[in-house]
Amino acid sequence: MKYFLIAFLIWNLVTFVLMGADKRRAEKERWRIPERTLLFCAFLLGGLGETLGALVFRHKTRKWKFRLGLPLSLMVNALTVILIMSAIVSLSASGSIACSLTEFHDTAHVSASDASACFDEAALDELRSGSYQCALVLGCSVNPDGTPSLMLKDRLDSGILLYAAGVVDRLILSGDSALPEYDEVSSMYSYCLEKGVPAEALYLDRAGFSTYESVYRARSIFQVERMILVTQKYHMYRALYIAEGLGIDAAGVCSEQNDYGCALKSDLREILARAKDAFQTALRLPPAYSGDPVPITGPAAPSQA
Repeated sequence: MKYFLIAFLIWNLVTFVLMGADKRRAEKERWRIPERTLLFCAFLLGGLGETLGALVFRHKTRKWKFRLGLPLSLMVNALTVILIMSAIVSLSASGSIACSLTEFHDTAHVSASDASACFDEAALDELRSGSYQCALVLGCSVNPDGTPSLMLKDRLDSGILLYAAGVVDRLILSGDSALPEYDEVSSMYSYCLEKGVPAEALYLDRAGFSTYESVYRARSIFQVERMILVTQKYHMYRALYIAEGLGIDAAGVCSEQNDYGCALKSDLREILARAKDAFQTALRLPPAYSGDPVPITGPAAPSQA
């Protein structure tokens, strides 16, 4: 990803210089760079550099071709960059998905036999051999009554099954708990307790406002080096990409069990989110909230979140 961003910046520096050079040639009445060449370069991901060059050097600003073409090239460039970055994220993380949860029938308490029935046993053995420190369950929306949504419930079931199977002995529950009336983490915590996961195995992150922040805080706050990520497949590629970019050895366990009825909306949103998080990961931008370290190897407590 960083090489693509570097190449993109260098190319736009080149197109910026081209506009300056063409302006200088125009002033000296020398041979000019053809307008079609300049416009081709603009649409070939060089629109930002040429637009800045046009403004700085006051060049081609009165030509209708450029007054129309440069803004259009910026829009085309933006869409192309987003699609390229999304594809890079997807392709970079595709090899790290370990297994997916099959159908799981809700029970009061989850046992190792439930896990064996829901996961491929060979995949579970491979995950156990990875000596992962924890599983990070990524939060999402909760119902108006405070219970986990269907999508979140599937994620939690997957994490609980991994705990029951002995793949991990700790779960990080990360989500948005900024408002008293909307608390993803408390909902996740209560659900895990109801399913028999002891409180001492649950680490709470109430400042996981985004996928990037959840993974970043797993590294910076909980000092995780090796973990399993738990979410749906459409979301997993981005989570794994972020983890890899932040130096975490991660595997993914996908939690699809149901038709959530929003596949197109989720896929479109994910394209934009992948580009945003790829940019954040490349720069390693800090999250909105930091805090004192709570090592995953130490004791867990509900107040830590």
